[in-house]
Parts: sequence; C-alpha cells; structure tokens
Amino acid sequence: MVTAPLLQGITLGFAICSTLGPQSLFVLRQGIKREGALRVATICTLSDLLLIATAVVAADAIVMLFPEAMSLGVWGGAVFTLAFGCFSLLAAFQPKTRLIEDAYSARVTKTAFAMCFLNPQVYFEMMALVGGTALQFAPTERTLFAVGVGLISPLWFFGLAAGGSKLSYFFSQPRSQFALDLITGLAMFGLAATMIYGRL
Repeated sequence: MVTAPLLQGITLGFAICSTLGPQSLFVLRQGIKREGALRVATICTLSDLLLIATAVVAADAIVMLFPEAMSLGVWGGAVFTLAFGCFSLLAAFQPKTRLIEDAYSARVTKTAFAMCFLNPQVYFEMMALVGGTALQFAPTERTLFAVGVGLISPLWFFGLAAGGSKLSYFFSQPRSQFALDLITGLAMFGLAATMIYGRL
C-alpha cells in the first residue's frame, strides 16, 4: 500500500521524539524560561528535517561505511547526556533571579545548534534508525517514509515550546528554577545510566 511507508515513518518519528533526551528537554526548558523558545524549536525542527533527508538519501552508503554506527552513537550519546546533566546540576546551584525574556540570546542559539549537531545520539537515531528502516522500502517509497518521520518533528518541538510557556509562571521563582535544573540533571544521569547499562 502507498500509505504504508508514510504511516511507518510517522510511527518511527513519534517513537524517536517521545524519548525525552537532552534536545527535547532543552526545548522544554527554554519554553519554561521564555528564552527564545520558538527560535530554538525552529532550529531543532529544521535540523531534524535536514538529518532525516540525509539519512534516507544516504541510507545504503551509511550502513556500508559505518557498521559500528549504532554502538558509537549510543556510547557517544551517553557521554553527551552526562555532560548535559552536569551542566544542569551546576546551574541548579548558581544564584537565581526572576526570569526575564531574552529572545535574542546568542548563547541560547549556540546551545540549540549544539543539541542538534554535537550529540552523537542524534546521529544514531537519524542515521541508524531512520536510515536503516528506510532500506526496507523501494527508492520511490522512501520519500513518503521521510515525510512521515518529518511530520512529527515540528509538532513535537513546537508543542514542547508551547507547553513550557504554559508552565513559565510556576517556574518564574528561584526555588522553582532550582527544582527544574535539579530534576533535569538527575533525569539526564538516569537516562545516561540506562543507555550505558543497555550496552553492557
């Protein structure tokens, strides 16, 4: 059926996005803090679409050239996640002030690009999962599959940004900011531990 690649792409895209990793949590936190949340969501969405298209187009070459991509992606992603957890825990114990919207912060933009392109876990998900799954379809069907995966990204990232903004009033107090950073850091440590345990 023509719709099969599209539906499978949508299912895979939802499965990838629904795992709250560093990238997703960063978008949510920017929504809560109202610091360039829409800009961050746009960067993450466009980056995802670029990586999805690349993975589907280059699926055959990726599998042949990088047979260890899955293992490297998981280990690299665990290290990246641990680092993000450390930064979040450090932020928790820094002096807090009431939140002020900073939609033009270069720091936020740079961090968004780092979350999109410096996390090896992203390449594992896109190249190994998306690219690997695309191999089961004929070349003419891979476009529909890529569209299906790509449909989820804008819904997910802009949904996180909007959802975070709804919580911004609650997290406007220093004590709430401390809790947010602390919980984020501990969650990242837990996620990294799960990734490492899965590879042992």
